[in-house]
Amino acid sequence: MSYRIATRYAKSLILLAKEKGQLDEVFRDMKEIDRIFESSRELKLMFKSPIITSDKKMNVVKSLFEAKVSPILYGFLTLMIKKGREEHFHEMVESFIQQYNVIKEITPVKITSAVKLDAGLIQNILNNLKKKEHLKEVELQESINPEMIGGFVLEYADKLIDNSVSNSLNTLKNIIEDDSYVKKYL
Repeated sequence: MSYRIATRYAKSLILLAKEKGQLDEVFRDMKEIDRIFESSRELKLMFKSPIITSDKKMNVVKSLFEAKVSPILYGFLTLMIKKGREEHFHEMVESFIQQYNVIKEITPVKITSAVKLDAGLIQNILNNLKKKEHLKEVELQESINPEMIGGFVLEYADKLIDNSVSNSLNTLKNIIEDDSYVKKYL
């Protein structure tokens, strides 16, 4: 239920922003709001709490966002609170970003590696991915996971390319533990 509500609100906001010629501005503001929500567990919990009154939530939205986001987005946020839909706010932000990416043909790509990769190598990986998958534009997110030992994991759309040393070692371990190759030669 929450997903459907969030998707409808996001779609309405996209249509309004397109109509006003401010889609890119609203998108930038949404990205900032998403960053704020991801960094504040308390903010997420406050929006979902039925105990906290809508007046208090309205005051928080006013102090956090009124002067920092476009009037369209601020009005939309206050409307969600007035309608009692603020518990779906974070999901609406995520849905808005996803729908915007579809409109603009942007594919989010996540690269995880054991160490920070060289910018040239990343660009080479992304260029090959764009060419192979016919992607128009990519939005890169990098992360570091030292447990990978080496290599990288590439995630995009619903695909995963695991080119990590740890994956190769796990595959080799599974082959060795499966002694079926021994039986062939006995």
